[in-house]
Amino acid sequence: MKKKIRVVFFLCALTVLVFTVWSLIRTLRPSRGKAYERLSVEEACGYMSFEKEYCIIDVRENTDYAKGHVKGAKNLPAAQIVAHANEVIPRKNMMVYVYGADSGESCAAAQKLSDAGFTSVTETGSYDDWVRDSGCGLEQSSDSR
Repeated sequence: MKKKIRVVFFLCALTVLVFTVWSLIRTLRPSRGKAYERLSVEEACGYMSFEKEYCIIDVRENTDYAKGHVKGAKNLPAAQIVAHANEVIPRKNMMVYVYGADSGESCAAAQKLSDAGFTSVTETGSYDDWVRDSGCGLEQSSDSR
């Protein structure tokens, strides 16, 4: 009986340890030398499958967004990102996935969000990257949200 209790205790302790390490790794995600993380669409989708709350931000111009965007993405053009980020992103610590017309645009926007105090920003490349990798269930949409 004592052996079963020890095994159960060990498994519980191991579970707590694994969860603690996973939580620490999640808080230390930013890419080396950057205030934000850079991930591929596939990697971002992997994280999104575990996230309860996150925000996808499309930093392209309104006209490009209207032609098509990732389902669920909110439009916040790069030129307006600092001025209107608090209106679109509910909390500074919410996980934010950013994409744009190209990687340069999304990197610049991710840096601006990080500089504005958003702590969980991830740059995911361009809209074309999302279109190419539709395997994560976030297919393109042309609705006008």
